[in-house]
Amino acid sequence: MAKTLKSNLFIPYITLVSIILCCCKCEPLANASSITGFTTDLLHRDSPHSPLYDPLLTNSQRLANARLRSQARSRRYAGILYGRKSAAEASLIDDNGVYLIQFFMGTPLKQAMALLDTGSHLIWTQCLPCKRCKRQQFPVFNPQSSSTYRLTRCGSIGCRAFGSNGFCDARREKCLFKTIYGDGSYSDGTVGSDTFTFHSGPRELQGFPKIVFGCGHDNYDKFEGRGSGIVGLGAGPGSLLSQLGYDKFSHCLVPTQGKFETSTMHFGSDAVVSGWGTVSMRLAEKDGYHYVTLDAISVGNKRFKYYSPLQGGNIVMDTGTVLTLLPVNLYDQLEVEIANSIPQRAVRDFEEWRLCYSEKFVMPKITVHFQGADVEWKHENAFVRVNQDYECLAIDHMDGLPIYGGVAQVNYLVGFDVSRNTVSFKPAECGR
Repeated sequence: MAKTLKSNLFIPYITLVSIILCCCKCEPLANASSITGFTTDLLHRDSPHSPLYDPLLTNSQRLANARLRSQARSRRYAGILYGRKSAAEASLIDDNGVYLIQFFMGTPLKQAMALLDTGSHLIWTQCLPCKRCKRQQFPVFNPQSSSTYRLTRCGSIGCRAFGSNGFCDARREKCLFKTIYGDGSYSDGTVGSDTFTFHSGPRELQGFPKIVFGCGHDNYDKFEGRGSGIVGLGAGPGSLLSQLGYDKFSHCLVPTQGKFETSTMHFGSDAVVSGWGTVSMRLAEKDGYHYVTLDAISVGNKRFKYYSPLQGGNIVMDTGTVLTLLPVNLYDQLEVEIANSIPQRAVRDFEEWRLCYSEKFVMPKITVHFQGADVEWKHENAFVRVNQDYECLAIDHMDGLPIYGGVAQVNYLVGFDVSRNTVSFKPAECGR
């Protein structure tokens, strides 16, 4: 049963998150929460308040890194979908995080820093004692210091939730795990459970007991700044959303260069998306990712058909990918038509951005035609300001799987209902 705590002091928090937002309809590991829903804040990794913020980088360099991460994620997902391990191994850049979310572990509360990854259905974090642990923002979690931590028994639902990554020790006294990622990173340790606690408002905390996760005592991570571990939102009973016991979640993302720095994430009853302007479409889940079906994209009155061999959903919804990535033929048609619709002179191939403008311009009407719903892009859904001189198109041709990225979802309340298999869009001003 969930518990509500009151916090009288502000506790700074940072937990690394990438959100393609996936869920599952599997048997939960613990009883469903008695809290009908809650809302918590998300922080962009490039915010000055983020532990991943590098003050030495220019905005142009940050967006260049975001573009590289977008392509790396597309390759990684294609490698998983088509069984090409080499595609994941080719991703030699930290492609796993865009947003940060508040997160605490154990009793008493200990701040954590875990990467949320919808490509995984597991949760793990670095734990004491460490055979090998990398440096992290907060002290490494010590399960012995938490009064609510429990080891997971062999043969239990919690142990089975780790699938091929979980196994029993020789004496069958405890459940162990080992997870290995395509870039060579891994974590090896024991499986246990403890209370996870999230901020819900400035002074209220929501606690969820018996969340099963891996305590990594031997960890290797190629990229500094990823956080202390992984929080999976993919398909499987061990994912965070499955264990929280909710069937709805939504997010409202702010522009990365606006005056607002805080986005929001909603669970349960707080995640309902309805009312004027709401459109909904069919949601499909494959390989732990959320797919929707894209029919076409219009620029003004010209409609460009989207062709894809993928069945049952043909483009991944992923807030952890900054750009929208499309097949090269479709991308080329859109780029030409957008450029022809803007009277100002285009700047071509500025620092590998394909289409940029140095003067103010009026963007043509761009409409994304999903199967069952149309979503009209605002200026901030199509262009990003690379530096003080240039705005560039936030679309690129894909180098793996097609992805509907985070910029395209800015200033929309985007809600996922996994019981009805729908995703909904509602125009919003997401900053607060």
